[in-house]
Amino acid sequence: MSRRIIQPTTSPRSAGFTLMELVVVLMIFALVAVLGLQALTGSLRARDRIGEADRATSELTFALSLLRSDLEAAVPLLFYPPGGGIESAFRIAPGQDEFAISVSPAIRDPGETVAPPGRVIWSIDRNAGKIYRQTWPVLIPASPALAAPKVEIGTGFTDLAIRTMTPARLWVAGADPDLLGTAAALPLAIEIVIDSARFGPLPTLVAYP
Repeated sequence: MSRRIIQPTTSPRSAGFTLMELVVVLMIFALVAVLGLQALTGSLRARDRIGEADRATSELTFALSLLRSDLEAAVPLLFYPPGGGIESAFRIAPGQDEFAISVSPAIRDPGETVAPPGRVIWSIDRNAGKIYRQTWPVLIPASPALAAPKVEIGTGFTDLAIRTMTPARLWVAGADPDLLGTAAALPLAIEIVIDSARFGPLPTLVAYP
């Protein structure tokens, strides 16, 4: 008796993916890749923005801390430029784009060797948005070469405004007229407002006894 062998039937779908299915799968893979790339790009941009904000904040904090330190170290001593003449303890340029102040380092430890009083000059380049700081090591320099190079303190600053408090306890823009020229005195208080393009106006106020 002969035995008939029955061959299993093969469904067309069991032979593999159709072209349409492959196209759909590739489209899904491409969509996932695009979404992943967009997410990665967004993360990188956010990282760059956070890094830039952190850099700007650190730079601003450093500039304001240094400015306050200089103002708190102010002393009522005249400055004698090497070119001749006398400057008051606190001098403000007419356009309020520069001010100079006599400073004396603080004594931190007993027996510490302290440098003599010197001069600090702050200035702003409004067009470039930069603030600079320059120092003189003494108040009676013998040569212009003694001045330290002008150092850039920060960028992104658009304006600088200064006002002082008179002995009558009135605020005036710029310097007190009675303390100009050869006056070896400081105003009752000094307020310096640095305008930042990112953070807006930032005041620094220091009062003197």
